[in-house]
Amino acid sequence: MTVDTETLVQLASRLQQAAVDRQCGTPLSDEFPHLDEADAYAIQDALVRLKGGVRSGYKLGFTSAAMRQQMGVDSPNSGVLLDSMRLTSPVLGAGVLIQPRVEPEIAILLECDLEGRELTPEHVARATAAVMPAIEVVDSRYADYRFKTVDNIADNSSAARYLLGPPRALADVDDLQLLGVQLSIDGVVVDQGLGAAALGSPLAAVAWLARHLAERGARLQAGQVILTGGLTRAHALNPGHTALAEFGGGLGSLMLQHALTGA
Repeated sequence: MTVDTETLVQLASRLQQAAVDRQCGTPLSDEFPHLDEADAYAIQDALVRLKGGVRSGYKLGFTSAAMRQQMGVDSPNSGVLLDSMRLTSPVLGAGVLIQPRVEPEIAILLECDLEGRELTPEHVARATAAVMPAIEVVDSRYADYRFKTVDNIADNSSAARYLLGPPRALADVDDLQLLGVQLSIDGVVVDQGLGAAALGSPLAAVAWLARHLAERGARLQAGQVILTGGLTRAHALNPGHTALAEFGGGLGSLMLQHALTGA
């Protein structure tokens, strides 16, 4: 780590205040160009503590080449999901986020703990209670989504909200690696992708996450939801617009409207 603990907490507070005020700031690395990945995850940990609430799982970021290319990020990362981030209806309230974008994802619900540096997709499959269609709503606290990898990690991998569809047994859907998705906004197809975009498959993405957490002394726990990474680029969802993610392979579809008014 290159930054002292007090400064890390101050930077986490800056990001939390930006979210509360719904005002973008400048990337932390502009002021602290030597921030490293350890610093970034320490800031993320402090940020999650400031937000409070119950941890419901994790999200993976930049698991697809399309997302890494879009945002100029060179490797996957992870963020923490909180219960307060889960949308209980297919409506994103107006004025609650800064610059929301949507990504179609495949979510996995765990029925048992996963831990260790040798985990494989096969281990993940055996630990999977259900698989679900998902729309993640990302929201960067940096203007115009301009950031470096460490900035994005510190900002909890742009985590904001997520919507889940009905759960399906893993055996009842097609091979997740080959499962396709089409993303439309207001009836216009804007993107499409495959489950393989998530580090080869969503199961492989969860295995990567478990190994990544093991290096930090953490583990995945039963009952947690894992958003395995955007299968397309992220697309802006402006107030009054509606996103539709249509998954193949028996997974189903999911719609999310960004309200014009109300919270």
